[in-house]
Amino acid sequence: MTSQELDARVRQIAVLPIIIPQSVGYCIDVIGALAEGGARGIEIVLRTPDALSAIEVGIKTFPSLIFGAGTVLSIEQYDAVSEAGAQFAVSPGFLPALAAHAKHRAIPLVAGVQTATEVMAARAAGLHLLKFYPSEPAGGTDVLADFGHVFPDIGFMPSGMIDSTVLPKYAALSNVASVGGTWMHSEGGTSLDRAEIGRRMRLSLQAMARPI
Repeated sequence: MTSQELDARVRQIAVLPIIIPQSVGYCIDVIGALAEGGARGIEIVLRTPDALSAIEVGIKTFPSLIFGAGTVLSIEQYDAVSEAGAQFAVSPGFLPALAAHAKHRAIPLVAGVQTATEVMAARAAGLHLLKFYPSEPAGGTDVLADFGHVFPDIGFMPSGMIDSTVLPKYAALSNVASVGGTWMHSEGGTSLDRAEIGRRMRLSLQAMARPI
């Protein structure tokens, strides 16, 4: 999958739930509830030892969903998530060596940026779909709206302290490809029940809906 193809896919996904894998079984249960609510993509972050297994099992269990791997901090982690079957890798920051490594390999890298300087550096490295992180503390839609004027060829996947109340503001920006977070499946670090996860996922997709 190319970066351009990924941009098109995540725009269809609109809302990308981000899961910290407490266990493989936990991930599968949460993904199932999110899928029932309409989720079409999942990002599993490399913050626990179960992450790679969760990606592998998730892909086998939910083949219609697109799976990304988040918190990719190194070339070694990029290669590991690629081998696990992830369809894209997400990094919280921009690491030139990682971008160069991913450039001619199988899965696209979505590098994290926060400043105009970082956007320019990532753009010069050939990246045109970027993670804006942490979005809300960094200015959220105010910054992204301005970036839209300065960098019209760059798409963003913001995440970081986003909740459902601000989704309409993100939906209004054409340079926002999708919005990621955990609000639709957990609160205060505690997982919500299945029905509530589905309800929040549906409401989030409605909030991010754009005119056709």
